[in-house]
Amino acid sequence: MIRFWGLIAFLLFSAASELRAHSTTIITEGSFVQDRNWRQVELNVKLSKQVPYRIYLLDAPKRLIVEFGLIGFQNLDLKNFVMSKRTSSMTTTVGDDGWFILSLELLEPLGLKSAEMKRDKVTGEANLSIWLEPVTEKEFVYLVNSDQFVEDLKLSKETKIEKKAYQDGRVRIVLDPGHGGNDPGAMAGEYKESELMLKFALELKEVLMRIDTFDVFLTRHDDRFLSLNERIMIAKKREADLFISLHADAVTEGIARGTTVYTLSQEASDNFSKTLALEHDRSSLIKGTDLTGTDYEIANIIINLAATETMPRSEALAKVTIEELLLEIGSLNSKPFRQGDFSVLKSPDIPSILIEVGFMSTKSDLDKLKSPIWRKKFIDGLRRAIQRWISEDKVDAIRRRQ
Repeated sequence: MIRFWGLIAFLLFSAASELRAHSTTIITEGSFVQDRNWRQVELNVKLSKQVPYRIYLLDAPKRLIVEFGLIGFQNLDLKNFVMSKRTSSMTTTVGDDGWFILSLELLEPLGLKSAEMKRDKVTGEANLSIWLEPVTEKEFVYLVNSDQFVEDLKLSKETKIEKKAYQDGRVRIVLDPGHGGNDPGAMAGEYKESELMLKFALELKEVLMRIDTFDVFLTRHDDRFLSLNERIMIAKKREADLFISLHADAVTEGIARGTTVYTLSQEASDNFSKTLALEHDRSSLIKGTDLTGTDYEIANIIINLAATETMPRSEALAKVTIEELLLEIGSLNSKPFRQGDFSVLKSPDIPSILIEVGFMSTKSDLDKLKSPIWRKKFIDGLRRAIQRWISEDKVDAIRRRQ
């Protein structure tokens, strides 16, 4: 077993106690840095509440930088907190913008594998889990020179805008990585749609959770099978304001490429949509909601009435998603907006879209799906689309009430 490493310590700020009384603090119990299998390292930071954060890499020397907003590094037992030996030094500072900067010096080139912040609905506490994995020297230099830090600085500014816009409540987003378990979805060599979309969903969640008015949930966090009904029930249990199902399809004949965004229709908009709907719709679920024991025709009427308001909101989300993705990644499917009879989109009171991120049967699309740089650009475009839709939808809500 090859050891993995990392190191964190935190600067004590005994002064400015009044400011710290209102800031987030590190909870020592549950915070750690540990070596993991396969040359991976886990950094786990438990927080008294969710805060914005950003992560990037620097070189000469190699460093992982984690920045937190409104956080205090207090009363940490470094001997018990740091359990990894794969870092040479650590420093903590405060940036000019007031963010607290944690810098871990790396002994070898490591890239960010995943970063996920979860918020406990009951206690309000948050947990940031960061995993690092080995990369080549060339890959490390590329990651250092990417625009991640610049984008995160832009994101932190947009977070402040979100605070002002949503003082009256939080936005709850459910991400649904398609397939899983004994249903791997599309296949391309060793790659499975279920695995690619889970990785994509975790990366998207990590970005969305940096916006401190967002609560983000996944229908699954590992390779397990969920029925379409279970996915919708998870969204309902989480009281979702928004539901996004993520897929990466394949075709057996011809060539298909590019991103497509679907909303619900009673009849698929074309034969291609009908084929996809048949592949994804394997459930006996009646119209995507729990109406067990209800007559089919009555259930259909109830759901159609509820969807009268929801479906236009879903279509608005799909259209801004297409616009923002086009700006970010440059090209989409030749017909990027489609409608399909997907059961997973049939929750009548939750605006929902299904995104076919790309086609695994097309090499250029598969290469993009495997590329962390391309996924980052896609996710940044999707994040902007979600923020824009929420802002516009809130204005539309006032109009709808009138």
